[in-house]
Amino acid sequence: MSLERRINFDKVYEYGEKGIIGKEVFTSFFERIPLLEKALRETEEASGLQYPPVFFEPALTIIRYPSSTFSGAVIYAACKLMEYMGELMPCVVFSVPFVILSREDVLRACAAHEFLHYIYITKALSKGNYMDLAGERLDSVEVHQAYDDTHTVPPDEWIRNSELVGLVKRVFSPNINDPELEAAIREKWIDKGLPVKYTTAEEAKLRIPLAEIQRVRLDTKVLQRLSP
Repeated sequence: MSLERRINFDKVYEYGEKGIIGKEVFTSFFERIPLLEKALRETEEASGLQYPPVFFEPALTIIRYPSSTFSGAVIYAACKLMEYMGELMPCVVFSVPFVILSREDVLRACAAHEFLHYIYITKALSKGNYMDLAGERLDSVEVHQAYDDTHTVPPDEWIRNSELVGLVKRVFSPNINDPELEAAIREKWIDKGLPVKYTTAEEAKLRIPLAEIQRVRLDTKVLQRLSP
């Protein structure tokens, strides 16, 4: 299956048609898609595996933590179980403002980083380790960062591209620390009144519908690589 057919733009089209995001944002987003496709293919070539299906969240999603009313974190991308071609699959969801405003090197690092989360999630689901994915309550930025840092696989074991591995390690420590990107998100998205939604870390975690777990489809090639 070609990469293009595994990228779902439905929610972006919906926001555009409803006027929730304007023509300028809509156009800027699609002008950046070739860079994202390039980053996805780079990860595929470096891993020898197919990138999972890709979706987009048009609204800027900000996590609020109960331990502090003043702390928050923007979700740039996440690995989630999504409905894809009639099945539940681990998929990567990128934030539209992140795609528009991030530098290319950060976009490349993020694509690879989320792929590593995808491998970890595939491994956990294949072994039935659902409680491991659920984890403890994420009541603070620090706990959430620790959760994110441990729910991944070593890049050196899955990415055969030393430059890309170095980029991932440099950009994520353990999360993206990019003041330039943060400033752009505030000035060019939040301050302009573009869509923002707030959530909690618990709501943002991977949802595992146990009643539908039999519907989850995992990549057989990833499973083969995971086998001892």
